[in-house]
Amino acid sequence: LTINVAQSSNTNVTSIVVDNTNVTSSKALTTGFGATSVTVAVVTEDANATYSVSGNTGLNGGANNVTITVTAADTTTTKNYIVVVTVPVASADATLKTLKVDNVAVTSGDTISKPNGTTSVAIIAETNDANADVVVSGDTGLESGLNTVSIAVTAEDGTVANYTLTINVAQSSNTNVTSIVVDNTNVTSSK
Repeated sequence: LTINVAQSSNTNVTSIVVDNTNVTSSKALTTGFGATSVTVAVVTEDANATYSVSGNTGLNGGANNVTITVTAADTTTTKNYIVVVTVPVASADATLKTLKVDNVAVTSGDTISKPNGTTSVAIIAETNDANADVVVSGDTGLESGLNTVSIAVTAEDGTVANYTLTINVAQSSNTNVTSIVVDNTNVTSSK
């Protein structure tokens, strides 16, 4: 006499852990920038059930479906669990929200006139993306005439946008003469 005990058809899980984060309830995880794979560990309710994982490698920026297929001990009953793994995409936004010279709004390419003797200007360059970096050059050491101020914005993904301003520092209007020397003789008239 042979007694054949049917194997369990239980495909339930007690935990799903992706990259050391329990996602059993949420079925979602956001990784770090540039992640291309995640590790997945599953604990099944029935110790005799097995599982396989697909979609956990070759991840792209954005949402990726990682599929966990649990096969019950009866080897015919299966159930899929989908975990959405999101890989953040670095922003390519290198645009400016605000550009000001000495607290006055300007636009890239503008020429801003300043009085004679101006040696520096205060540049405010606020980006649309808080993760972009701004480097300003040419805003100090200004001289009479045309001076170029450059603003380089580097987006999170490395995209670079360059903005320029021209600062026109007025020439001196001083026409006074402090001395006149002719043949080594000071001929400056005094008043």
